[in-house]
Amino acid sequence: MSTSFISDQDFTTPAHIRVTPADDHRPADETKHPSKALLTVIFLAAVWLVVSAVPFGYIGAGRYDVFWSDAVTGITIATVTTIRMLSARSAAAFGWVTGGLAGWLLVAPLVLQYGWSTSTANDVIVGMLILVCAALGTSDDRD
Repeated sequence: MSTSFISDQDFTTPAHIRVTPADDHRPADETKHPSKALLTVIFLAAVWLVVSAVPFGYIGAGRYDVFWSDAVTGITIATVTTIRMLSARSAAAFGWVTGGLAGWLLVAPLVLQYGWSTSTANDVIVGMLILVCAALGTSDDRD
């Protein structure tokens, strides 16, 4: 006697009870990847960091060091975040790189002696945003 797909199924037990953890076929990398929303926020903050040099007028004030610090940091964070979005394997390692770069944004006003200005406020706000998102993304990597 041959059996078919339908005759082999258990229709008496509800579906949520029939599924066991062994039946869950999600790849391990999928569960360890940080959320796309956090990565998107980090990417947009990095783009803002690069673009904000024009309206805040770092170059007009003669602060090329501030301009290059923000431009290089923003481009690096955007690149690292793009890699994290595309490759789940490197997510945890690059999460720490992102956190370190965000830390640089927080100490850069002291190291480069910006004084209290819009560039200081911009770096501190963007640095905190990226640091919080990177920390949340790193905690997602451990789950």
